[in-house]
Amino acid sequence: MLRSIARSWQQRALQAELTKLANRLGPHLARDVGIDGALAPRVLPTLRPV
Repeated sequence: MLRSIARSWQQRALQAELTKLANRLGPHLARDVGIDGALAPRVLPTLRPV
C-alpha cells in the first residue's frame, strides 16, 4: 500500500510539473513537444474529465 501511495504521489508531482511547463510553452509548442495532454484547462476547470 505504501508503494502505491508513493507511486501515485510521484505521478501527481510529474503531472503538476508537466502542466506548469505546458502552460509556460503555450498550446502550440506543448503539442510539438508532446505534452499537450498536460495543458491545464483555462475556461471551465470543473468540467475537466477525471
